[in-house]
Amino acid sequence: SSPYSWPVIGWTSDLNSYTRAQAEDYFATYYCPNNLIGIVVGDFEVADIRPMIELYFSRLQRGNDPPPVVTLEMKQLAEKRMIAEGDCQPQVEVRYHTVPFGHPDGFVLDLMSEILNGRTGRLYKSLVDGEKTASVARASQDSRKYAGAFSFSAETKGEGTPEQLEMGWQQEIKRLQDELVGEDELQKVKNRNLADSYRRLQSNFFLLIQIGMFESMGGWEFINEGPRKQQQVTAKDIQRVANQYFDRTNKSVAIYYRKEGSKGDDPELMAIPSELRGQVKQAISQFQQMPPEALQQLVGQFEGQLQSAPKDMKPALEFMLKKAREILVEKEEATNES
Repeated sequence: SSPYSWPVIGWTSDLNSYTRAQAEDYFATYYCPNNLIGIVVGDFEVADIRPMIELYFSRLQRGNDPPPVVTLEMKQLAEKRMIAEGDCQPQVEVRYHTVPFGHPDGFVLDLMSEILNGRTGRLYKSLVDGEKTASVARASQDSRKYAGAFSFSAETKGEGTPEQLEMGWQQEIKRLQDELVGEDELQKVKNRNLADSYRRLQSNFFLLIQIGMFESMGGWEFINEGPRKQQQVTAKDIQRVANQYFDRTNKSVAIYYRKEGSKGDDPELMAIPSELRGQVKQAISQFQQMPPEALQQLVGQFEGQLQSAPKDMKPALEFMLKKAREILVEKEEATNES
């Protein structure tokens, strides 16, 4: 029932039936100044920057006030399962309904994901390094303005199966439900989170992204309050939250098998973090549609971004740069032949 189940611009059948008047009304309601957040970061005096903001933005007129969101997600009453096949590595994803942005339990769930993630986290130790059934396994809390979801995802390795990965996940959840997290383990992830929060304050770009995102979901003050509240989370909080939300009736499971006859993904693509892989594949498919001149410009942009890119983004950028160059060569050869 949640509006988060809808694509932003609608379903394909919607697009085929919209009128111009409906599209303009939608734009006037949601893409207007009174539904916009502007962020300015940098070394400046407010008195100096305000005239520039007024020059470029004061001429814009208010639009319609967006209607309030009143339909929220109904309580899930039973486990849901989906089985699918695709040109992909066999994998599993498990999601649970949790809490919206700013809810006190959100800080606990964020910290819980850190206990599970990373090379020293529980998922890596049990599924990747221990049982060796997964090539990658991770958990995350996604707190949005009106609702939230906690997810576990993993891809198989070797003879591992999605069912084994799901069983391994259930064992880790039961451990969180039955045993208190050790003081040293909890303090380790708190220290890591606090250090990451500090590092994100050192870049104007990441300041801009954080302030805009937090303000749109509930309040920019989260950039200051969030790290403090995470430090207050206790082992008993984690155990309580694990028992409260990770219930079978609150769970949705998706299992993906490799479709018979499919070749699977490029090994270089598989080396990219799973959360970025879909975006990379989508970008590469768009390269095929671009004219050579635009693709050449994109290659130059990638080359310029590579040196300053965050460490976890570099494999994705390198792979996209490689593919962009290959596609550019193909397009240039086709042009020469014609």
